[in-house]
Amino acid sequence: MRKRISIAAAALAVVVAVPAVVIAATTAYTTPTLRVTQAGALTKISAVSAPADDSTARASIYAPAGSTVTLDQAPGTVVGQITARVSALALGGALLPLTGPIVVAPPGAVTTEQQLACTGGETPAAIWIAQMEAAGQQIPLPVFMVRTSAAETALGVAKMIVCLPPPDVPVEQGGATFGAKFLGADLAVRGVFGPVQTGAWIGIWTPYLPGGQVNAAGTVATPAAVAPGAVTAKAKRKGKGAVVSGRVTQAGQGRGAATVQIWGRVGNKGALKRFKNVKTKANGTFATNVARGDVFRVRAIAAPAPAPPLCQALSAGLPVPCINPTVNGFTVQSKLFRKK
Repeated sequence: MRKRISIAAAALAVVVAVPAVVIAATTAYTTPTLRVTQAGALTKISAVSAPADDSTARASIYAPAGSTVTLDQAPGTVVGQITARVSALALGGALLPLTGPIVVAPPGAVTTEQQLACTGGETPAAIWIAQMEAAGQQIPLPVFMVRTSAAETALGVAKMIVCLPPPDVPVEQGGATFGAKFLGADLAVRGVFGPVQTGAWIGIWTPYLPGGQVNAAGTVATPAAVAPGAVTAKAKRKGKGAVVSGRVTQAGQGRGAATVQIWGRVGNKGALKRFKNVKTKANGTFATNVARGDVFRVRAIAAPAPAPPLCQALSAGLPVPCINPTVNGFTVQSKLFRKK
C-alpha cells in the first residue's frame, strides 16, 4: 500500500506504507513517542515511553525517503553516543541511566541467532552495538541497520531495528539484566544519515504482554516530522522606539508558541542588545513595542512540539494506530533591518 500524504500543520508530504508483517493493533500501548532533529552530519533521535505502559519488545525507526544513509564504516568505528533510561524492576523499580558509545560491531560480535530473532531474516547492511553501562555492569544492545526494499521503501530508505529483552522474565530465561524496562533513549549519530529538508521519520513499536510474550497486535506507529523553520520581521517607527512585528513559519506554515527574541541597538554602530521576548500566536505572527532602537534583528526559538495533523494524515494509510506525532524544534534568526 502506497499513499501520498499531505500534512497541513507542517506542509509536509511523505509516502507511507507499512510492511505486511505489522497487523492491526489494539490501543493499550499508548505512550511511545519519537522525536528527531538533524543538523548537518548530526542526527539526534529521542524515543520515550511511560513507566506505566507496556514493556517495549521491538522498535524499528525508518529514515525518511530522500535520506542518504552511509553504512560502510569499518568495524570498531564510533558512529554515535547513547544515553538511555530504564526502570530496574529487579531493583524495586529504581531508575537507572545507561550511557555509552555506539560502535560498528566486529564480525562475530552478534550471533546469527540474535540477528535472526530480531530482524526476522532480513539481512542487515551494518550491525552496531550500543555499549551501555549501568551500575558497573555492561549491557550491550545490538542495533541492526537494514536498507528497505520493495513496498517497504515507502516508509523510508533504511531502518534501525532494536529488540529488547522482557523485564519480567528471569535473566537465565532470556530476560533483561536488572529487569530493565525501557523508558527512553537519546541517540546522537554522526556521519550516517544525510539531512532532508522536509520529511517524516517513522517509528514502529511492538510491546510485550506480561511474561515476555510479544504482543504483535499492540503495534503502533509514531511519526516525527522534520522541516525547516524561518522568521520574517520588520519595524515601524513609534516615537524613539518601534513596533517590531513578523511571523515564524515551519515549512511555510505558521508556528505558534515560538519564543521570539528582539535584539537591537540605537544608531548604526555597536553591539546588539536583547530588548525583550515575545511569543508567537497560533498562526505564527508576533508584534511588540520596543522603547528604543533603530536597527533590529529577531531570533526565533521553537521547541519540538506535538503535530496532530501528521497522524490525521497518516492514519488512513496505516494498518496500525498512529500516535503521538511530533515535529522538530529549530532556532533561526533574521537579517538586520532598520525601522521605517
